[in-house]
Amino acid sequence: MPLLIALPYFILEILTFWALASWLGLGWAILAIIVAFFGGLWLAAAQMRSISQAAATQKIDPGQAAGDTGLLAAGAVLVALPGIATTLLGLLLIIPPTRMVIRKILARKLRTSIENLGVRSFEATNMYRERASYGNFRDPNTQASQAGHPSQGQPNHEVIDEAEIQEWTSNLDPEDFLRDEGDSGKGKPEK
Repeated sequence: MPLLIALPYFILEILTFWALASWLGLGWAILAIIVAFFGGLWLAAAQMRSISQAAATQKIDPGQAAGDTGLLAAGAVLVALPGIATTLLGLLLIIPPTRMVIRKILARKLRTSIENLGVRSFEATNMYRERASYGNFRDPNTQASQAGHPSQGQPNHEVIDEAEIQEWTSNLDPEDFLRDEGDSGKGKPEK
């Protein structure tokens, strides 16, 4: 995976340096890279200082300060990487007007992805689906505290003993569940 990222990066940087060197000359291209490197790092430090002062005096809200700080850090890393394309991309993250536009775009994308995550997790937990009820063991005509308890004077309902259930299951024959021959043409298998 790192090779898939590094190879296009190297090809892009070589092509941009070749284009700059053929336009300005080799010496001026090297000088432009050095000036952009030091100038970008100085600009990033100055912007970081101004953001921290504005946050300390509460001129900007903490969310904006955090977003600007993250974009400035990413821009400083891109400026520090060798190459013209990454330096230009880093400068876009450092310069205040472009940083503001990028911050708003990224904030909108982050908000959308968080909303989608909430919807996906809501759907995954089946919270919006209708619940199936398989009944209950209370008499709907009585209060919940007296629900069918024999000591409350309620009429006794039929009680099935555990022994009866065990006897029924031990004598169970699968043929008991087959249909008669007159029902649908299917009947007990012939012996």
